[in-house]
Amino acid sequence: MELKNLKDFYEKQEYVDYNESKNFEQRQVNKRIEELSFFTNIAVFSIFLVFTTYILVSLLVSWIAIPVSIVLSLALYISVKKGIAKAIKFMMK
Repeated sequence: MELKNLKDFYEKQEYVDYNESKNFEQRQVNKRIEELSFFTNIAVFSIFLVFTTYILVSLLVSWIAIPVSIVLSLALYISVKKGIAKAIKFMMK
């Protein structure tokens, strides 16, 4: 950018709004937290799935145990997640 006089300086000058940069950083942090919670949810469900599959395969026939284990793991995961959310709300009061 070439400036020949003061008028060019004022016309070609760019203003940076620092509030936008702060909001951008906060959005990036929120995005990373959402990604972390997504992968944490997958990990917790996988752990429940492994434990319930192991227990049910030792008790039942495998072709019955695996579908039951998937349903049971999902139900267990949803109930634990709701329970934790209620406990956090109770603790925040």
